[in-house]
Amino acid sequence: MENENMNNKKDVAKEKIILFVIGVFLGAVISTAAFFVYTKTLGTSNSSSTSGQMQGGGTPPEMPSGDNSGNGQGGTPPEKPSEENS
Repeated sequence: MENENMNNKKDVAKEKIILFVIGVFLGAVISTAAFFVYTKTLGTSNSSSTSGQMQGGGTPPEMPSGDNSGNGQGGTPPEKPSEENS
């Protein structure tokens, strides 16, 4: 009777391990397929947007020249508040 019990436990454990391995392989296949679909769709839609951003072989665009005071981009900083007001 104990021998049959041990065989049943081994069979159940073996079934669980096989089911786990099948699940891992199935998950790997699904994630790989999703990755390929993502890269294919990203590659076709992203090619037009990156061409507008990168100019001159990957150099970033230059900032426009002009008066930069008051917009927080360069220029002279505002005056420091006096200690009497605080």
